[in-house]
This record gives sequence, C-alpha cells and structure tokens, in this order.
Amino acid sequence: MKIIRLITCKSTFEAHILKNKLDNEGIPCFLTNENFSSLMPHYDGMMGSGIQVMIEEQDHERASKSISSHTDKIVQNCPNCASENISFGLGPNKYPKILFVILSLVFFMPMTNIKNTYFCRDCKTEF
Repeated sequence: MKIIRLITCKSTFEAHILKNKLDNEGIPCFLTNENFSSLMPHYDGMMGSGIQVMIEEQDHERASKSISSHTDKIVQNCPNCASENISFGLGPNKYPKILFVILSLVFFMPMTNIKNTYFCRDCKTEF
C-alpha cells in the first residue's frame, strides 16, 4: 500500500470539497499541509506547497475520474504561441527565485510570494 498525492489545492475549502467527493465515492483519502497553509497563507503555492489530497496508489485511476471536472480548468496551450509544450513550476528563470528565498532565510528578511506559474518551454512566456 503506497500513498501518493492526487492533487494540490490552494484553499482549505477546495480541498475539503474534493475530500468529501472522494469519501462519497468510497475512496479513502486524507489531507496534508492543511494547518500550515491555513496559518501561513502568504506561503501558499511557494515551492510546491499547498493542501495536498493524498490517496492510495491503487485508487489513483478511480480518483482521477472522480475529480476530472475539477481538473478540467488546467491550461492546455500557451496564449502567446499556442504551443502545447507547457509546464507548471517556478518558470524558466527559477534559479534567481530560489536564490532570493535562500538569501531571505539567511538574512531574516521577508520574502515575496513566489508562486508556481504556467510557462511555455518554446517561447519562455509565463502565464
């Protein structure tokens, strides 16, 4: 029995809706990072954080079908060049962002909210 992450949610409300939907389908699941994301909302989405819905690996296909209406909002094409070669992360210039976070922690300076974004691997546009 291996536990995997099904989806990462931005709010407690969204995570509980998905959890209840999965529970009603008979798929056992639980939430992680709920307290941290609620207490420190300015860190939401930074470096992969957020409220994660965790399930057993054997239930992944059923759970994915169950929440497919929620995940249909995912961006499919780049708005700049219409390429399908897109990713979700810190973007093509991620090293300055990571360096800024490290320097902020070392010098006890407040950091800005560095969020994951969609970016095109062809034209390097962030959206």
